[in-house]
Amino acid sequence: MRRREQGDADRVLTLCTPLGKIDVLAKGARKLRSRKAGHIELFTHSSFVLSRVPNYWDIISQAETVEPHATLRDDLLRGAYARYAVELLDRFFTSGEGEQALFDLLNHTLTWLCEDDDLDLAIRFYEQHLLGLAGFRPELRACVGEHADRDRRVLLRPHEPTEEENRPYGFDPERGGALCRDCYTRRNSRHKIASLSPNGLWFLQECQRGPYTRLRAQQTLLSLHEEVERVMQHYITHHLEQRSSASAFLKRLKRMNKAQNQRSL
Repeated sequence: MRRREQGDADRVLTLCTPLGKIDVLAKGARKLRSRKAGHIELFTHSSFVLSRVPNYWDIISQAETVEPHATLRDDLLRGAYARYAVELLDRFFTSGEGEQALFDLLNHTLTWLCEDDDLDLAIRFYEQHLLGLAGFRPELRACVGEHADRDRRVLLRPHEPTEEENRPYGFDPERGGALCRDCYTRRNSRHKIASLSPNGLWFLQECQRGPYTRLRAQQTLLSLHEEVERVMQHYITHHLEQRSSASAFLKRLKRMNKAQNQRSL
């Protein structure tokens, strides 16, 4: 996930493992003839044998690549998505936290980012399930507004036919989820609440529900991706108390690619 230089030739690696997030030491990894160097690249799925050292980092004694995910280092855009994915994990989970489900989620997401065309879909699915594992899963199926205060659960069904189907829902990071149309109308003028279209709410609900294979079979419009990205960045920034640096870089890169594509038409 992350690495930094240590001493003259070593590297300290931050790993996501089935037993949690840990830091380990790769001795001699920066030497030209290091046998470990090819197995400890960013985003690589590798198998390690670690030597336990009291009051120090565990040391990698053996390393073998399982899946290199090389596309994420060769393709700038795909790599930017991968950096965002690992930064979220790194920020929401401290050392020692995590489990098999978190490891599998990251591993699958990095594979999807290598193989799929709809990179935003993979990231939106990842966000919802990472937040769930971190204990910050947004409530998307019931209103978190005044109805919740009165112990009256109002379910949100954005695709049910209704006379007010074009009225937006709301998304309140402070309360931790979506607002019905009435609560959004009452609270929007006084709070930093994002608007959320019926399609946007439905899409987020689908990301929570999964599985990814079913979402992958559907086509998602670019405008819907842009709306949901805005809402989720609002929510994640609220809980991290600062914006993700990787998301800012990814946004600039996507904007540059969009401008280049428009000039080429």
